Amino acid sequence: MRTLSVALMAGVLMSMPLTGAASADSAGPVPSGSAAFTKNPIYKTGKFTSQTCDEPGISGGHFDSVELYFENMSECLDRAWGPQLKKAGIRYSKPKVKVTYGSQAKTACGTYQLDDVFSMYCKANQTIYVMVAEYGVRNELDSPRMLESLSIGYGYHVQRLIGVLPQETRAAKTLSKAGAVALSSKVSLQNICFVGAFVGSVWDSLGHSKAHGSDWFIGQHAMEGETKGNGTFKNRVYWETRGFNAESPDVCNTFKAPASRVA
Repeated sequence: MRTLSVALMAGVLMSMPLTGAASADSAGPVPSGSAAFTKNPIYKTGKFTSQTCDEPGISGGHFDSVELYFENMSECLDRAWGPQLKKAGIRYSKPKVKVTYGSQAKTACGTYQLDDVFSMYCKANQTIYVMVAEYGVRNELDSPRMLESLSIGYGYHVQRLIGVLPQETRAAKTLSKAGAVALSSKVSLQNICFVGAFVGSVWDSLGHSKAHGSDWFIGQHAMEGETKGNGTFKNRVYWETRGFNAESPDVCNTFKAPASRVA
């Protein structure tokens, strides 16, 4: 069962299914079956509501201001996704966010080794576990790695609420190994599209270094190798850019995309 999704921020983004305890899969009237993938009401919600989303500074590159950073940015993500799901007719519930440090994180879905900046979404307790290392904190102003890690965790939480993750779990039981991997890629690519849509909607208010603009921010995902079940990095860049430019999850229906765009 897909209950824990991991996002690795080490120049690229990745996600992988891990195992944990099961939990209730929905928080409101959500579509089921193939409609959860192809006819989800999230695709008709339009642009995110305009808002200012100022990233708090990370004082001196130390961890003592990291909790405040994630608290503020979580509020920004809640202000974005809450109204969006309301427009889709789906009840929104806030995920919990827990910041961890060190070489591993203990979660309700198990203990996992971490490095640099990760976000991990555990369906068992609807919690996003974020681990930051010194490198990630030190470079946040040039590359909003912590914001993107958090946004990916939120993306998986939203996919749970709108029925995508529950349907993936059900569908994977009837698929071949190759079919399950292909479906995982579509889910992961939709997630990164959701990330792009949110970040694009608040980008002008973030105040990042002009030396590293939005093209660089998105393009860094093509810097390293590819991971099976997450889509190629060419396609990850495509879907994040698509979401970023649209500032809306409307364009994130990866389940109806040509095969070449979800490989």
